[in-house]
Amino acid sequence: YILTACASLVSCSGILDENPGSYYEREEFFKDAQTAAMGITGIYNVLPLLYGDYEMAMAASDDTYYVSGVNQDNGRRDIAHYQLTTTNTYVENDWRYTYDGLNRANYMIAGIEGMDGYADSEELQQLAAEVKFLRAFLSFNLVRYWGDVPYKTEYTGSYEQAYGPRVDREKIYDRIIADLEDAKILPWADGASSPETATQGAVRGLLMRVLLARAGYSLQMDGTLDRPSDAVRREYFEAVIRKWEAFVENGYHGFYPGGYEALF
Repeated sequence: YILTACASLVSCSGILDENPGSYYEREEFFKDAQTAAMGITGIYNVLPLLYGDYEMAMAASDDTYYVSGVNQDNGRRDIAHYQLTTTNTYVENDWRYTYDGLNRANYMIAGIEGMDGYADSEELQQLAAEVKFLRAFLSFNLVRYWGDVPYKTEYTGSYEQAYGPRVDREKIYDRIIADLEDAKILPWADGASSPETATQGAVRGLLMRVLLARAGYSLQMDGTLDRPSDAVRREYFEAVIRKWEAFVENGYHGFYPGGYEALF
């Protein structure tokens, strides 16, 4: 009886070790476009962690959002009261999840661009463009909150390995803009588009925000506040106007038909 039981356990061990059909190793994401798209979902999965709780608390340092109460919580209330510490859990998690998303984006971009037939596949190129939009989005959050930060565009094996020396924000802005320019191959949204994935309108809208932010004052590494020269700022503003004109030309934007003056 004991031998029979042992034999049955051995025969079942292979079944018990099988992964479910919905499970994929990272390397398997680059078999075809369908599995690559599944890998991109892993980047989107970071966003609820940020915008469901932690990232939204960062607005508490602005007049747009204020957490009532005077007690210290090492979280949202401390942000609202400008009483930050190095152990604030909300700031720490916002930082960690943003870098986690960036690392996943770096992995997917390298993997998709290295797939067989990438150069001739519009579908694969659009998937890479979607990931570049996500990388730019997460990178912009880093610059807005912390300025000059450790920054890599290559995949690292873990969150801890992503650390390095601080990178000048202007170099990060250059990478953000380059990613968004590459992402402009995404199609414009239409009535059949999913609101859950990036389209060209999202790309251009984010690019406009990036250019306007880059044109403003920011705290530099030496502790001073500075902004680009007037000539460079004019270049950014003119680029924003061109992005807006693309929205108008496309026609699918849902803006108030009377324009700004009629609305306000």
